[in-house]
Amino acid sequence: MPGRLSSPASYGFRVTPARRSVSEARRRIAERVRRWRTGMPADQVAELLLLSSEVITNAVTHTGVTCAVCVRWTGAEVRVEVTDTGPQLPHVVSPAPASESGRGLWLVAALATAWGTKQGPAGKVVWFEIAVADPSTGSSPVLAVAEAAGPCARATRVRRADA
Repeated sequence: MPGRLSSPASYGFRVTPARRSVSEARRRIAERVRRWRTGMPADQVAELLLLSSEVITNAVTHTGVTCAVCVRWTGAEVRVEVTDTGPQLPHVVSPAPASESGRGLWLVAALATAWGTKQGPAGKVVWFEIAVADPSTGSSPVLAVAEAAGPCARATRVRRADA
């Protein structure tokens, strides 16, 4: 894609546990992905924003305090990391069909190219990656991410079984 940013880039910001914060975070992520010209098709951007909403909502809902978000473009995939003060690492559950909550990490595990968690001295990081689909084939490559530098931390990797 002409003008596509091919070198790694990161963008970080904080999200408060206020009513409109998650929608504002989604808007900021969408704008950054557009600015980087990742070549991510609209359906992948929608998945990126859905998964971002899920992990950010979990962070502010379960801790009640501000969380930090880092979005990284590696040149082949977009990675979102959410750091919060909660000490417990989340895990995927299978919610009951009538349940109104509990599907966040289930969606992350189903839609992300890779995802994981990491415990740190101030809490935890929950992250996911979406590899940009090849426009000629429509498939997403499974790529290793370079070691994190700067505002985003590296964490344990979990890959989708079908990736």
